[in-house]
This record gives sequence, C-alpha cells and structure tokens, in this order.
Amino acid sequence: MIVLDIATVLFLYQSSLLVGAAVFLLARHRRSASSGFGTLAAAFSLVGAGSVLASFGEQAMLPKTVWTLASLSLGVAGHGLLAVGIERLRSGRLPRAWRLLAVCSIPLWIAACLTGFHLDNQLRATVFHLNAALCLMLAARTVTRLRRVEQLPSCRPLEAVLALSGASFLMGAGVILFVADFVPWLALEFFVQILGNFAIAILIYSVATDRAERKLSLMAELDSLTGIGNRRWLERMVPGHLRPGDTVFCIDLDHFKRINDRFGHAAGDTVLVAVAATLRNLKRSDDVLARMGGEEFLLFLPELRTADALPVAERIREAIQAIPFQHQGTVLGVTASIGVAQVFRLGETWPDLVHAADMALYDAKRGGRNCVAQAPRVPHGLVPA
Repeated sequence: MIVLDIATVLFLYQSSLLVGAAVFLLARHRRSASSGFGTLAAAFSLVGAGSVLASFGEQAMLPKTVWTLASLSLGVAGHGLLAVGIERLRSGRLPRAWRLLAVCSIPLWIAACLTGFHLDNQLRATVFHLNAALCLMLAARTVTRLRRVEQLPSCRPLEAVLALSGASFLMGAGVILFVADFVPWLALEFFVQILGNFAIAILIYSVATDRAERKLSLMAELDSLTGIGNRRWLERMVPGHLRPGDTVFCIDLDHFKRINDRFGHAAGDTVLVAVAATLRNLKRSDDVLARMGGEEFLLFLPELRTADALPVAERIREAIQAIPFQHQGTVLGVTASIGVAQVFRLGETWPDLVHAADMALYDAKRGGRNCVAQAPRVPHGLVPA
C-alpha cells in the first residue's frame, strides 16, 4: 500500500476545495445567478472551512468540543449544498428540499449534545463519510437526469466522477468502522478525493459551457419569430437518401405584403406566428417544419402515401384560412397557396424535390391562389433555379 502523509494530504484536500469554490465564484460572475454556481461555491467553501477547522483542532489550536461539532456540521451542510447546487445547475431553480439542510443541523446538534458522539473520531468520521457518500450519489443521479434530457458531452464523465467520489467515501466509512489503523487508508482516500474535487469543478464548468454552446447552436437553427426551424436546421434534419413517398409542401401566404403595408409589420408578425403554430399542430411527430424566409414555409413529410398528399395539403390550406385574424376590429383574410412534390423512385435528390414543389407553388399562384397544386413527378437531374 502507498503510504501518504495524512497532514499533507488534508492540506491539499482543503486547497482543492477552496480552489473549486474560487472557480465556481468566477463562473457565477460570468454567468447567470440561476446557474447554480453560487450554491456550488458555497458548498465547496463550507466543506473546505470544515476541513480547515479540523486541521486547527487536531493541532490543539481550538477546543475539541467546538471544532469537532463545527467541522462536522460544515461538512454535512456543504455536501448537502453540493447536491442542491447540481440540481440547480440542472433545472435552473432551487429544489424545495433545500431548506431541510438547515433543519437537519438541529437533530445533529441535539444528538451531539446528548451523546457527545462528535468527540469520538471514529463516529464523527463515519457520519461525515456516509453523508458525503449519500449527497454525491444524489448529485450523480441528478446529472443522469440531465444527461437523458440534454445529452451534453460532459455529463457522463461528471456523473462518473460524482459516483466514484461517493463510492470512495462509502468505502472510507467501511474502513473507519472495520479497520483498526484506518488513518493510512484515509490518507489514500482523501488523495482520491483531491483528484475528484478538481475533476468535479472542471466538469461542472464544462457542462455549463456545453449548455451554452448547445443553446447558441439551437438559436442559430431556429427562426427567432416563430420558434420553428430555419433553412440551416432543415438541411440538418432532412435524410441523406430520399425514399418513395417522401413529400414536400411549399406553403406561401397569399398577398402577405398587403398585410404589412396596410396594418404594419407587427400585424404581419402576428400572422406568421399563428400560421407557424397551426402548421406545428397539424404535422405528424416525424414531419419537419421550417420557415424558409418571409412568408414561406416548408413541410417535409417522410413516406406519405400518394393518395394522402393532396388531402393533407388541403387540410392545411383550410386550417390557415380558418385562423381568426383581426386587427383593431378589422378581419384579416389570410390564405395560402401550397405546392406539393413527392418522390416516386429511388435516386431522386432533395434539391430536385424542393424545386418541383416550388414550381408547383407557382402553378398554385397562377391558378388563383388559395389552392393546392401538385407536381406530377420530380424530373430527374434538375438543379434549383
């Protein structure tokens, strides 16, 4: 077994906690207060302060009754705040149970006053380790929930480090209870915790960075007005190889410029938002809806039966026409023209399909608007005009 100096290891353990607290404070300054970094900074600070008190106490610089209970209380509260901070990082808000941290200190103090267990190094260390193990495992479970929803790259390693740190504390509790000379083993365990503290601080910051980058990426692919995808998002969502039945609807609002000119762009924006919401409610779960710009939308319907293409397009046209638009008491009659194109054979390309739907849309416009026109077949080898 590797022999480590317990005093040196505990000093480094304290340093790792205080460095982690400083990292979280810096992160909180750079990011929003709801990100959980302030809570995490408080968590590392409390555990670090408790460890410093224990060091002073072991050197007889503080009364034993004071430093034992104070260091244990700070350690218990600090690890509890760590679990709370991870939850706040996940959801952006404090869990309702966070107030229990203050209440939990009361039975701890009562038990200490009645039994004096905190004066026994073995019992005090066991309680500290078991609490730390529980809180770290809860934090790992919270990261698991975050990973399942957001699938951030840093979540899995953070989850692993938190779980391993919790397991290390749990094993430490076992060593304290069943090994007579447990101090050398604790030195090795706290050396592992030092590495874990640095890793937790780095990985939590990485999770926040991953979320920020993901948010920016989503913002770049979403239309800011309607909240649906834009051209860039559409290109990423469309399959690389089209299959027979894959269908595109090019949907364009009729005489939309007149609405903007007569009632203002705010009224026009209201119309676009309502139409986007209607299209979102009508599409199937695997259909892809995007705003192509201005008043034009595109709906990709994978593997739609040929017999259903026109009826579905007609239902969409009727639903848009039925939206009850009003502006200052004036009824706005909003209609749409729809061009439909469908894949009939393997080997047809996305540009060919969109171009055919676009040409069908022009046919619908020339046919009097507020109608549906279908391209008979995607001409093979076409390129967009």
